[in-house]
Amino acid sequence: MSKIKSIIVKQSALVALIVIFIIACFFYPLFHTWTNLYNLLRQNSMIGLIAVAMTMVILTGGIDLSVGAVCSMISVIAAYLSFTENPLIILVLPLLIGTFFGFMNGFVVAKMKVAPIIASLGIQLIARGISLVMTSGETMHISGAPKEWLPKIAKQSVGPLPLIFLIFFIFAIIFIYILKYRKFGREIYAVGGNEDAAKMMGIRVDRVKIMVYSISGFASALAGLILVSRAGTGQPVACNGWEMDAIAAVAIGGTSLEGGSGKIQTTIFGVFILAIIGNMINLQGNVNSWWQQIITGILLIVVLMMQVIPGWIRNRKA
Repeated sequence: MSKIKSIIVKQSALVALIVIFIIACFFYPLFHTWTNLYNLLRQNSMIGLIAVAMTMVILTGGIDLSVGAVCSMISVIAAYLSFTENPLIILVLPLLIGTFFGFMNGFVVAKMKVAPIIASLGIQLIARGISLVMTSGETMHISGAPKEWLPKIAKQSVGPLPLIFLIFFIFAIIFIYILKYRKFGREIYAVGGNEDAAKMMGIRVDRVKIMVYSISGFASALAGLILVSRAGTGQPVACNGWEMDAIAAVAIGGTSLEGGSGKIQTTIFGVFILAIIGNMINLQGNVNSWWQQIITGILLIVVLMMQVIPGWIRNRKA
């Protein structure tokens, strides 16, 4: 019995995902149809990409509020570059731009010693402003030959699975491996666990921070390319609140927002817990979708309380 209890505590995000999945299957017959599950995987791949990168940022003790704005900006840039009709420019240049924005974020945090929440908020405002200046607040449509091939990327399948879900899955597997088996992964945990101790161990803390924020920028850019492929347009006011969704998925997955503890695997569980809740609300039909924000907020507070209470109890006993 104690072993079962231990497993449930350690794998609480997975247990919650299984329970919510069973409830959805029981109450909503359309939920477990392949069409619905296929759309669920496809629609949440963008948030999944951002949440995977956000996990590494939070593991270092940081946070990135710029991800939604960068994602939106990249969708606009990709749509704008479609006039070149050059696939390399349309797909690669936005990725480089997104990575550069992440690098700037990390540089300000690591070298200028600006609080991550302030630095990333500044990058958020810059990225959102660039989107609005480029489009005057209007949707930017893809032009030329890319109108034919760019939207097809989001519609492609590999076997039974959406291509964009496989992109997210491969991205997650790569960084799960890095966190578990590579030196860089150990450095991320060390920086988040105790930055001073990490410096004493010879870890280049600034380099680690700049790299994780650069990865976050890259993931946001990749999500932006998927967004422009799905919508067929660059959307300057899209992705509002995506940073909160990603942070919520990370926290619900059990990663400590103080840094140093957590896993990408459980973040993925968090992404799909939120996805299924949103899907259940949509399937219900007569419930306002804004309830998803309320439920997400409640889940987030409960998870954070579960992280804090054990330490509070230990302090009381001491």
